[in-house]
Amino acid sequence: MDIYLEFIGNNSLLFIALLVILLLLSQSIFSDLTRKHKLLSAPEAIDLINKQNAVIIDTRTKSEFDAGHIADAVLLPLPDIQSKPDTLNKYSDQPVLFYCKSGPRADDACKKLLKQGHGRVFALRGGLQAWQEANMPLIKK
Repeated sequence: MDIYLEFIGNNSLLFIALLVILLLLSQSIFSDLTRKHKLLSAPEAIDLINKQNAVIIDTRTKSEFDAGHIADAVLLPLPDIQSKPDTLNKYSDQPVLFYCKSGPRADDACKKLLKQGHGRVFALRGGLQAWQEANMPLIKK
């Protein structure tokens, strides 16, 4: 046991780095376990859109949307979803697929919709960046 304490004492920065990495890994694993909505890859999202007529909601800003978006996507920025919760009620009978640039805004939108009782809520894993990496098309204005 003394040898471990000596190692930690001599390599304190390395040990702190190890603790930080372990903390981040456990946080990532825990967030995946507690997530109530499903993250979909680009091919899975296309399947959901084509087979279940999912509504595609872009949670980015108007300028981001105009720069390029998924075909048939509805622009509904995250602040609007939070300030006007009833705006998504018209999609209550359809699956809803949220996306943003990389994922966090879509996750927040999913959580908001789930709190309202909507059961079929999905987010595009990796956001529009992952969509583009999968060579999927974008509509540009």
